[in-house]
Amino acid sequence: MTTRRQFIGSTAAGAAAFAAKQVLGEEASGSKSEVYIGKGSAEATLPKILKKMGGIEQFVKKGSRVLIKPNMSFANPPEWGTGTSPEAVYTMAKMCLDAGAKRVIICDNTLREPQLCKEKTGIGKAVGNLKGAVLFIPKQDSMFEKKSDPRAKSLTSTEIVKQVAASDLLISLPCAKSHSAGGVSLNCKGLMGLIKERGSFHRETDMHTAIPELLYYMKPHLCIVDATRALLDNGPAGPGKVVELNTFVGGIDPVAVDSYAVTLAAWYGKSFDGTKVKHLKNAGDMKLGNVESSMISEILV
Repeated sequence: MTTRRQFIGSTAAGAAAFAAKQVLGEEASGSKSEVYIGKGSAEATLPKILKKMGGIEQFVKKGSRVLIKPNMSFANPPEWGTGTSPEAVYTMAKMCLDAGAKRVIICDNTLREPQLCKEKTGIGKAVGNLKGAVLFIPKQDSMFEKKSDPRAKSLTSTEIVKQVAASDLLISLPCAKSHSAGGVSLNCKGLMGLIKERGSFHRETDMHTAIPELLYYMKPHLCIVDATRALLDNGPAGPGKVVELNTFVGGIDPVAVDSYAVTLAAWYGKSFDGTKVKHLKNAGDMKLGNVESSMISEILV
């Protein structure tokens, strides 16, 4: 019988074989990050992206526990562009289950009332009948654990939902939207939905440093930006100008994926790249991923 420790070791070994060229620790050595871009529905496009990345089996092992982090903090309909599309959440969860995952936890510490967020975003209905998947919105203190990291200069400690450590695989699945304080909210910014009290980022830290430092505490194994729609202004809560892009951007470097996703639209009426977003620029300077376009290889699927 395989023990949990042995299983996690074999899972990590398989993922490492795929990611050898791109793991964040190697960005400083000059390795480019591969970013995968596809257009179309979630049902058609997400499998193509994962196939191009070597197959979902490279990430999801039989019997594993998967945590998917979407955006669903606001009780708004999908058309507002403030949350990950229910189609994308359903498709990703089903792909993981079909690949052999024992349990898929879809988790976001919502800013608005949990039940309303489940209903209004459409995510609750989308995954409600998906056997093996559970929608989890942590609100109790006991659901979080305090962590610290000596590498952090601003986010020296934080409280992270325990399900992160209890899972074998972390998938970041944010929508593409503007953010009044962070510039844009994609993979790196979206990780704030896995901590207990994000208000501290505004009051007690330099947010543009603290956001990339979240990667010290939890690095997604797979990052996919759902740019089905993009909320171009008045984010993160909306309503604002929404454009339909019907695009998904994937990879294993959250900084590179975010940096590329920024180029998909004109935010606040202006076009710019990831180096113009403070927290992404800082992430690149901190060697947490590639932000410069010259260090990102685009692969169309």
